[in-house]
Amino acid sequence: MDKHVPDQEQRYLKYLSTLEATRKQYLLDAASHQQQIEQLRSQCQEVVSRVDKEWASFQEHKRAIALYGPNRVGKQVSPALIQEVEQLQAKEDRKQKEVIQVRLENIKLKNKINQFESILRSKEELSEGLHLIDFEQLKIENQTYNEKIEERNEELLKLRKKITNTVQVLTHVKEKLQFIQAENQEQRDRLMQVDALVAQKRDILTKTKQARDSLRIDNLKLKQQCGLLGNKTLLRDFEDKVDATEELQKKLENLKRRHAELTLASKGMVKKIEVAKSSILD
Repeated sequence: MDKHVPDQEQRYLKYLSTLEATRKQYLLDAASHQQQIEQLRSQCQEVVSRVDKEWASFQEHKRAIALYGPNRVGKQVSPALIQEVEQLQAKEDRKQKEVIQVRLENIKLKNKINQFESILRSKEELSEGLHLIDFEQLKIENQTYNEKIEERNEELLKLRKKITNTVQVLTHVKEKLQFIQAENQEQRDRLMQVDALVAQKRDILTKTKQARDSLRIDNLKLKQQCGLLGNKTLLRDFEDKVDATEELQKKLENLKRRHAELTLASKGMVKKIEVAKSSILD
């Protein structure tokens, strides 16, 4: 091993120098490729802008032919025709964009196919030159992958059990939710009935208050019209005054009669005096 140490160091240093040269070449190639990409992008943008201009000019030319072509000489261009032509051109633009996208997708798929074919060819070439050590390494990796697959299968089984339990829980929750929703519906129905009853009672109460107010107003009017009916003292005094008035009326009648009698008596006396005077004079 001691004899091989300097040789290994030389090989290591050689590989390091080769790696450094490869890295520098990679950076140079990357810069060159980036510059080429920028140039190609600029050229592509120019081509795209030129194509867009040509397409817009072509669309305008077609629009002019459709609206003012030889077949339409002397005819008036209607707004409906203009709208129809614009709709057709818009539809054609959409279809053209779809064709462009499909072509780009086709190019990308072709490039992927070429990449896969190159990878497949490289793998086929690599498989021809595989050694026994590589085969054993692949067997070990395959065994590792099989163990990982078994672990994943166990995890999947656990997940399936969890999913089953979750589904059961969800089913129970759904049933409970349906039961609660049914109860809520019943409560809503009861609440609607109570609201209807409250509204009815409120209407009755409003009408009762209105009737009470009407009766109160009528009572006040009747009290105003009754006068002394509600006051016992004034009624008693009024009765006394009526009785006194009646007594005074009776006295007045008696005095009137007495006055009439006295008047008649005085008139008889006057006549007697006059008769006496006339007899004396005679």
